[in-house]
Amino acid sequence: MEYIKPQDYEYIMRKYHDPKIVNGNRMIRKDDIFDPSTGMDGDLIRSEILRRDKEFEHLPHPVRKAKAFEFVLKNTRISCTPLDLFPAINSIDRPVNGTLTDLWSSEVFTEIIPEVAKKRAYYEDAGIVTMWPDYDHSVPVWDRIFELGFSGLLNESEKARKKRPLTDDEDAFFEGIKITYTAIIDLVLRLAELAKNTAGSEKLAKALGNIAHNAPKTFYEALLVDYLYFMLSEHIEGLQVRSLSNFDRLLYPFYENDIQNGITEDELRTDLAYFFLQFTAIGNYWNQPVFLGGCKENDETEINELSYVFLDVYDKMNIYNPKIQIKVADSTPKDFILKALDMIRHGNNSIVFVSDSTMRKALVRAGATEEEARLCNVKGCYEYSIQGSMSCGMNYLNLLKPLEYALHEGCDGVTGEFAGRKSPKISEYTTFEDFYAEYKNQLCYIIDTAIETVNAYEDYLAYINPQSMLSATYPACLEKGIDALGGGATKNGSSLAPGFIGDLADSLAMIKKYVYDKKEVTLSEFVAMLDANYDGNELFRRKLVADRDKYGNNKELPDSFAKDIASFIAAYVCGRPNSKKRGGKWNCSFHVARMSYDQGELTAASPNGRLRGEELSKNCSSSMGQNREGATAAILSITKIDASEFTGDAALDLGLLPSAVKGDDGLEAMYGLLMTFINRGGHAMHINVFDADTLRDAQKNPDKYQDLQIRVCGWNVRWNNIDKVEQDGFIRQAESLV
Repeated sequence: MEYIKPQDYEYIMRKYHDPKIVNGNRMIRKDDIFDPSTGMDGDLIRSEILRRDKEFEHLPHPVRKAKAFEFVLKNTRISCTPLDLFPAINSIDRPVNGTLTDLWSSEVFTEIIPEVAKKRAYYEDAGIVTMWPDYDHSVPVWDRIFELGFSGLLNESEKARKKRPLTDDEDAFFEGIKITYTAIIDLVLRLAELAKNTAGSEKLAKALGNIAHNAPKTFYEALLVDYLYFMLSEHIEGLQVRSLSNFDRLLYPFYENDIQNGITEDELRTDLAYFFLQFTAIGNYWNQPVFLGGCKENDETEINELSYVFLDVYDKMNIYNPKIQIKVADSTPKDFILKALDMIRHGNNSIVFVSDSTMRKALVRAGATEEEARLCNVKGCYEYSIQGSMSCGMNYLNLLKPLEYALHEGCDGVTGEFAGRKSPKISEYTTFEDFYAEYKNQLCYIIDTAIETVNAYEDYLAYINPQSMLSATYPACLEKGIDALGGGATKNGSSLAPGFIGDLADSLAMIKKYVYDKKEVTLSEFVAMLDANYDGNELFRRKLVADRDKYGNNKELPDSFAKDIASFIAAYVCGRPNSKKRGGKWNCSFHVARMSYDQGELTAASPNGRLRGEELSKNCSSSMGQNREGATAAILSITKIDASEFTGDAALDLGLLPSAVKGDDGLEAMYGLLMTFINRGGHAMHINVFDADTLRDAQKNPDKYQDLQIRVCGWNVRWNNIDKVEQDGFIRQAESLV
């Protein structure tokens, strides 16, 4: 691998877990690279956390958790080696979460709000809404981390602590930060001492020694701070870090300064490559996000020399993790976008393009300032939020379930169980408008129930899992003396993610067309076919599947339903109050993650010809295999949805044939499609370049395609690491490409 020595590559790829683990698992501790003299056995650390906590039961949770965090950092085994530019920390198995956080979560859901736990479990088991306490979507204020360093964040917290008299809860909040950041500084010093005594690790020792007490000064030191914050938050503090920062904007000053001070570009490229490889080796299935681009205050581009180096190093390494988000604005250089598109067309497609203007417009409509919107973070797959905010929840709502209820007098189409709201008999729907209105009634009932459920347990987020590391980076938290998960952030939002808008739009279109317009079947007959999973009615099912009036093809009938449902949900959800303690507002997005499969298995046959249990449509894209009019039609369909009505994602998963993107003309065609999407108000777009023959051959001969990547639903995986059901879906998508 370019930039990485072969022996170093072998070490790093085995540093976190056994590489035979498919897709990796960032939470599996690997013991064999660590000298036992550097710390305590990881299993013993876990048991000691619980034993020691009995001495602290009288203390508030932020302090108890901070003491557990401190204990882990003092005792975890560590490693520094000339084979790697970044140190290793043994306790990456979330020892604090697996002990204290699990204990407090059990207390909340079994003793304090057991009825909420039961409702949540029912909704998930039935495939209606999948919801959970969200510790998965944080972004620290990286500007402050790089500006202040760990010691500076501690000092700022202590200054805020002394500004005014504090309540007991506020004092506990600041004490948690003090214990946590003191422990981080002590760990960095411990790592520095180990590196100092490790031949060949002089560069690491010097950098660690500086960042223990100061803000980073060099590009390499900034990378170390980024890496260490991620490792300690994600793996020990127990909160995912869903962006490694606006990388080029924040790290370019370090890069530029190093160049001016005589450090070669080759050395900086090598530092960057070793940084990338850490996240490749960790192997988070969802990939680790980092974003580039955006605009300066005068709307000039943030793309700079480091942006190009970033893509170039990444491309030459042939990796797919971390994943890259690019903020595309009017001022984004065309040659930079072309460079990214070229990477995609030759198989390095872990890139998503997000519209700077659409995100800024949506955030300002929701109450953000122009400056907050300009500097917004991109996080997770394509989500976004202003700096210093804490948006919780990807509460996935299945848009096909209220359709089942409207067709079955309020009962589930799979189990037959009553779902909570009675619907009329299907004979009473004399017009399509009657039926559509009842669909919306059922949808509102599910939304109301989901919001009520989530609000009930989000009051306990900070009680279950207080966040000292993150809160110290948020000025609003320090000003209020309140945890980022407890309402201390600048904005404290919650999000609902309705999924499968493509399948819903197609299903509504087919009901209107064949029942009410053409009158080929009655609604009762149609429902009987669905209940039988189309058994005995295969010809009619094929007719439905082949019908060209499908979302994603710039057809008015289905597109009008997609647009109307998105607007209806945005108006019904956005701005509603969330939990009392968090004191924020609800938002919505149309992201589905793996729910296409997980909820699809629990969903009845649908009126667009989809069979019971089959996968459902992804994000704001068409049903799998239904985009038959080409990429431009897909873009025209999705951009009828006003993505600025909500501050959540509305992503297009676009498939292109290799033959369509060849040569200079093909690259220009890709650019034209992307800019059409951006200029029409689209939010996020990612691209797969494949053909059905190649995918079928890869399915039959996996050894020939070890490096074949596939863009799933906001992240990349190797083709060989997804199961046959998922592979078959992508083959169907490729078969429909024109």
